[in-house]
Amino acid sequence: MSRIVTRVDVIRHGEPEGGNVLRGRTDHRLTTKGEEQFRSRLRRNNSPWTHIVTSPLQRCYASAHWLSSENGIPVTVDERWAEIDYGDWENRPMTELMDHKDSPIARLWTDPMNFCAPNGEAVPALQERVMEAWAHLISEHPGKNVLVVSHGGVMRVLAQRLLELAPQAMNRLGIPYAGLMRFTIEQYDDGTHWVTLAGLDGEAL
Repeated sequence: MSRIVTRVDVIRHGEPEGGNVLRGRTDHRLTTKGEEQFRSRLRRNNSPWTHIVTSPLQRCYASAHWLSSENGIPVTVDERWAEIDYGDWENRPMTELMDHKDSPIARLWTDPMNFCAPNGEAVPALQERVMEAWAHLISEHPGKNVLVVSHGGVMRVLAQRLLELAPQAMNRLGIPYAGLMRFTIEQYDDGTHWVTLAGLDGEAL
């Protein structure tokens, strides 16, 4: 039976401007520190990437574009890799939203599959579009090394689905700014495939 091995590295953006707020679709730029975090992580996890896929939000896109320009790697923008939409809670300080123990935002950690911010995006909807993006990536780049530049929430739901973890486990994954997960995908000619979390660089920079 023949086998194709694809490697996908998924990296979170570096530190953005705006402080400790609920930042989903709020389109903040990176701080200088955030730019260096991203570049430092890549130096630690350098790989012969053949393609870059990025969220359209500038905290991801700017770094993806820099890497593409520096190394001549093609880059594709895919909106399905964008962060969850927090609706009416976008860009609000976390201290304000977590001001009491019964705050509705607590469900994001305690019962994530039933969480949805007012006028925002539900976690199951986020998972559905992220898994669509994942399936498209694997079908488009078999046998290649691909880098995805995305967000913490996206990376947690992706890992939860690929590794078949309990929903609450997604929030126990430490993914700091510029944290990186490395997956290998073994695809067989009978249509089956096997996904392995081959590496996790979750050290804070």
